[in-house]
Amino acid sequence: MNLDALNLNVLKPLIPLPMITKILVLVGIVVGIFAGYFVMFLMPLYDSIEAEKVQVESQRVQLQRNERLASNIPKKREEYKKLQTQLKIALNMLPKESQIPDLLEGVTWAGKDSGLSFSEFKPGFESVKSIYAEVPVTLAVSGTFKQLLTFLKRVGEMARIVDIKNLKLKLKNGQVLNIQGQAVTYRFVEGGKKKEKRAGR
Repeated sequence: MNLDALNLNVLKPLIPLPMITKILVLVGIVVGIFAGYFVMFLMPLYDSIEAEKVQVESQRVQLQRNERLASNIPKKREEYKKLQTQLKIALNMLPKESQIPDLLEGVTWAGKDSGLSFSEFKPGFESVKSIYAEVPVTLAVSGTFKQLLTFLKRVGEMARIVDIKNLKLKLKNGQVLNIQGQAVTYRFVEGGKKKEKRAGR
């Protein structure tokens, strides 16, 4: 088949048309070619470029965020070291299970050295909260108010946390008081294991 003859046959209907019509048809053909090229090639390329722009912007924002985090690393390390130090101090104030008997013995010696006389020193059942357990001891002592203050001062100076609470004072004779209350200490519970048992065992 002769392509040149075919092309001429396609153009034959345009020959008798006025020049202005021929020009408009030609312009229409050119516009159609450009429109088809735009739709098939330029639009996908434009969409791809826009997608890349969005990706680049996202990466830029992520980079800025990472740079801010990186600039805070030295500060965070210092804060972490401080927290570790505070944790060690707190754990030193919370005795382990094996240290409870020695701690309770230290409380009794603090009372005796203060001049108090013990009539009751009875460990109770532990109460586990989460990572620590309360270790209560019911106590009954007798002595003067000054001896009681000395005892409380010595307990407050102990390395371990011991709270003396719920004190009830009753005058026995003269300056001697009957004193009832609780000595409560706390121990660290490893792994948060919940168990209840009598203190000192």
